[in-house]
Amino acid sequence: MEGVFIIPQMLDEPQLERIRKLIAGAAFVDGKSTASGMAQTVKNNEQLSVSKVPGLMKILTDAVVNDTLFRQLTMPRTVANLMINRYRTGMSYGAHVDAAVMSSGHRADISFTLVLSPAASYDGGELALETSLGEQKVREEAGTLVLYPTGVVHRVLPVTRGERLAVVGWVESRIRDVRQRQVLIDLDLVRKNHLEQIGHDRYADLLLKTSSNLRRMWDN
Repeated sequence: MEGVFIIPQMLDEPQLERIRKLIAGAAFVDGKSTASGMAQTVKNNEQLSVSKVPGLMKILTDAVVNDTLFRQLTMPRTVANLMINRYRTGMSYGAHVDAAVMSSGHRADISFTLVLSPAASYDGGELALETSLGEQKVREEAGTLVLYPTGVVHRVLPVTRGERLAVVGWVESRIRDVRQRQVLIDLDLVRKNHLEQIGHDRYADLLLKTSSNLRRMWDN
């Protein structure tokens, strides 16, 4: 699944518990209120804007943008439009594609889902992504973040027991093309492995030079 990445344990249990307490009793609205076009016909969930819960935006934004692996994978210019989705029993989100431009006016290159509910607390609710390998279903433990290209058709399968809470958000990357981002990610991995196994030498410098020059060419 090129362009799809999973970052485990972005949030630890104390952070998750704090977030759950902040949103306990908060007012959720019909998720259709933030959907547009055809998405309105397939969206059946509840939604909470994190801006309506004091302190929550900072906790979530800091956790996401300060994560080293997140920054390496997304190369973010902007992270915006964070929301919390709630799926109760019987709720789902049918096949759809996220908007190309966020309501904030930023381009959406990468979508992400940050799971808040323990996997054992609900059944169903898998994130299903249409990839070149067919539909891939993702179900992760609380605190895990899933990244995928915004242009991918995806859906959330019906929750059959319990309640699924997750943060969703979007990234405008400095490198908008997923193929170019993958090249830079691969080069960075090769360089780091070379440094660990061989050490700092001329080839490590050339790898860094190459990736830096490509970023200059592709940054937009």
